Amino acid sequence: KAPTTAVPPLPIQCDNLFKLDVDNMIWQDVRLEYELLEAPMWLADDQVHRGICSMPKLDCFEEEERRLMREHCILQEWFMAEWLAMEWSLVDAGERLYYYLHGC
Repeated sequence: KAPTTAVPPLPIQCDNLFKLDVDNMIWQDVRLEYELLEAPMWLADDQVHRGICSMPKLDCFEEEERRLMREHCILQEWFMAEWLAMEWSLVDAGERLYYYLHGC
């Protein structure tokens, strides 16, 4: 015998079973427990539901930020090495190149 608060599950349409969306009714987990007085927060509160759905995006954004920070550091190191090479080239070439570059 089912509890008085039991909710029968909705029929599952098999033709679209593998094209499920995060908001599909199949994920609505209404338990058949006697002590269930209110729905879980992820099911009852839209803010919590949206927050859970936003977590993968947040993870991607944080991963992209870490990748960009690494790229920033690598570009800085590369530019410093190129700048140093240019300075050494100017020192090595002497005054002849200095006058050539500055048109004096």
